Amino acid sequence: MARVLLLLWAGTVLLACSDEPGSAQDEIREFVEAGVAAAENRSADDLKDMVHRGYLDAKGYNREQLAGLLRAYFFRHKNIHLFTRIEAIELLAQNQATVKLHVAMAGSVISDLDTLAALRARIYRFELRLVKEDDWLLQHANWARASIMDLE
Repeated sequence: MARVLLLLWAGTVLLACSDEPGSAQDEIREFVEAGVAAAENRSADDLKDMVHRGYLDAKGYNREQLAGLLRAYFFRHKNIHLFTRIEAIELLAQNQATVKLHVAMAGSVISDLDTLAALRARIYRFELRLVKEDDWLLQHANWARASIMDLE
């Protein structure tokens, strides 16, 4: 369960700062990249900052419970490497979006699909709902196990 929640948060983190505003889709891609970086750096606080205060997922976890599970997971796992592939970004309004993505997680670096095939990585498909206040924030998430074939 903690792995699933970690992957959930990995799909989300603080937006990278930029002098020039990008498109909403660019901002969301940066959000995902920042989430991956925070998860690989085992930064539960950075990940928590990316989650909306009203977050509630399909399992009933709120923002605080999710942060606690991440801290426990980071305590048990010293090496976390993620490989993500965004399937779709859909803008519902100026401040709302959905993101469908796949995330693979392993204890070793995952540089490409060939490397992933050799590892015992867990792969999940996420459907995220984001809301933009000052920055994009994770508001809700659903996830399910996936296979390497889903990434090809």
